[in-house]
Amino acid sequence: MCRVSWFLCFKKLTFAMVGLFLIVLLASCATTMSAVEHAKLETSAKMSDTIFLTPAPQAEKTVFVQVKNTSDVPIHLQELVIQKLMDKGYRIITDDPYKAHYWLQANVLYMGKEKKHLTADAALAGGYGGALLGAATGRGTGRYTGAAAGALIGSAAGMLIGSAIHVDTCMGVVDIQVKEKILRGMAATSTQSDLRQGMGTTVKSSHHAVSNYQAYRTRIVVEATRTNINMKEAIPVIEDKLSSEIAGIF
Repeated sequence: MCRVSWFLCFKKLTFAMVGLFLIVLLASCATTMSAVEHAKLETSAKMSDTIFLTPAPQAEKTVFVQVKNTSDVPIHLQELVIQKLMDKGYRIITDDPYKAHYWLQANVLYMGKEKKHLTADAALAGGYGGALLGAATGRGTGRYTGAAAGALIGSAAGMLIGSAIHVDTCMGVVDIQVKEKILRGMAATSTQSDLRQGMGTTVKSSHHAVSNYQAYRTRIVVEATRTNINMKEAIPVIEDKLSSEIAGIF
């Protein structure tokens, strides 16, 4: 009886060890395959809304450029955008915005690594002026099935094995406003604001204006993905891609 019990215990332990070995092996293979697949730097760009500008004669190809950066990463996006606009034959106006046929205003909202609740798709879905944070998908039940437990072990094994080999995605998010001078007629705009004042009190205000500039807005998100990429490497690539996308509007 004792011998039978000892044999059954040994058999279960053997199966458990073999199973764990297979999980670790599969996790290692998955990590290696992913690293090989993303060994070369890949970039992609998405725009929330397309902007169509009226073609202008060469004499009217003038742009006032203003790029702000509210992210916590120093960048040089404005210089790149200006250079690429000049390469396309546009003249940059710096002294008086109203001398320019076009206004280009941009704000860099985020420059950093993609996170679980801060993805390119979530940032793009918000559109111009929208929130960057995406909602979490799915909720835990607090219980693990056998498959879930195995997946958890495999994930942990993959983290241990692939701690030195990982695929990183960095991204930049920019809100864009382009204003185009209207040669005939005027553009009317209306702005309404609800301002909180104390508890339970809201002050409503509105503003109506007429201008000879028509405004268009969009959001651009650029991703850079590569095995073991870091922010120092990714920022110049993202800046170059963003500047090309922004200049491509014109």
